[in-house]
Amino acid sequence: MAGPETSEISSEAFLRQIREFQVIPEAPLQKALNALTTSVNARSMATHLLQSGIMTRFQGSRLLQGQGASLRLGQYLILEELGRGGMGRVFRAEHTAMGRVVALKVLASDLVNSPRAKEFFMREVRAASRLYHPNIVTAFDANEVNGIHILVMELVQGPNLEHLVRQRGPLPVTVACEYARQVATGLDHATEHGMVHRDIKPSNLLLRPDADPTRPGLVKISDFGLARLAPIRHEGTPTSHGTIMVEENTIIGTPDYLAPEQARSLHQADIRSDIYSLGCTLYFLLTGKVPYPGTKGLEKIIKHSTDPIPKPSALVSGIPPNVDAVVRRMMAKEPADRYQTPREVAAALAEAIGEDYGTLPIALAVPMSNPDPFASFQNTWKDTIITPFEGKSTPPTTESNRIKSNRRGFSGIQAGLIAVVAVALIATIAVVILRIFV
Repeated sequence: MAGPETSEISSEAFLRQIREFQVIPEAPLQKALNALTTSVNARSMATHLLQSGIMTRFQGSRLLQGQGASLRLGQYLILEELGRGGMGRVFRAEHTAMGRVVALKVLASDLVNSPRAKEFFMREVRAASRLYHPNIVTAFDANEVNGIHILVMELVQGPNLEHLVRQRGPLPVTVACEYARQVATGLDHATEHGMVHRDIKPSNLLLRPDADPTRPGLVKISDFGLARLAPIRHEGTPTSHGTIMVEENTIIGTPDYLAPEQARSLHQADIRSDIYSLGCTLYFLLTGKVPYPGTKGLEKIIKHSTDPIPKPSALVSGIPPNVDAVVRRMMAKEPADRYQTPREVAAALAEAIGEDYGTLPIALAVPMSNPDPFASFQNTWKDTIITPFEGKSTPPTTESNRIKSNRRGFSGIQAGLIAVVAVALIATIAVVILRIFV
């Protein structure tokens, strides 16, 4: 089995963990063990249980490292890791009493490291739990288990829209508009409950493929109530908005999809900011590109505020003018110039889809092969995290969702100047040596 190299535990200790933490029910465990004709070591036993389908690779790796306790969080049995990022880690888990498989999000400890932050977290997730809509991932539970904060969500077995487009390329116009319409419908429900998402982007939109391959499937919005959790001032002072103040030089959101007013201040973000982000998302679904590409987050943020609104049809032929117009209005620089409610967006997209919706190749939007069932949350959280089990940070692999304008470290200009000085110094030393010895 794959996993870190560790000193292997005994087969007796391996089985003891399985039983102590109830990783496998006794009946199927005993049946699998009876099939072993000879005595085997712990690693061979783990491989056999994996091949028998009663234990996952993740569980086997933990057990072989003597970390069986990490597979239990209250009533939840951890099955697999689905993803990780700045908010924490996401697991596929089972509520053992109910037999329900869920997505269990374990929040990074630095997000809830003060009483005020904990209170804020519970308030946000309680608000999110009131959202019950086909186009929103359902929140089942939020709790603290042994000092670890968890959020239990509906598990969506399918790709997120970023993964879908990266895999299949730009979506057909009607499919892209239908997915955006579904998101707008979910946002409309959230608006009725006073909720703003603040981080609408393709990787936060999960697709549940339809059983009928000619249908586009169901899109669900994930992570309501979590966007404001990071970063939180450790000893923040409540503001007139009823939230904990974030650091003044910190931007919350994803630069490729961030509304101009939200970049200036989180507290200026309202549902129209989500509409802007959805407009950027629709642009991505139609073209496979973000509206304002760049190498740095700050560069992208400036472009969102100053550059002309791009037309999807300039990159992909066949996109009709009315779809260009919908994207343009959703991405208007000023909130007052956008659609004012998600319901207006949904109506405009439905009109753009038109009566020919059912005659176009909707099935092209769904991967022809069965996608990785654990890909849904792979990219939803990005940044350095502190894991709940190891207590050490994992370096980020992608650009941070939290951009700090006064980020420490050398800038590109500083690094260039240092390189120039170093080259000049080396050249000077070489000349001196030549003069001495030649």
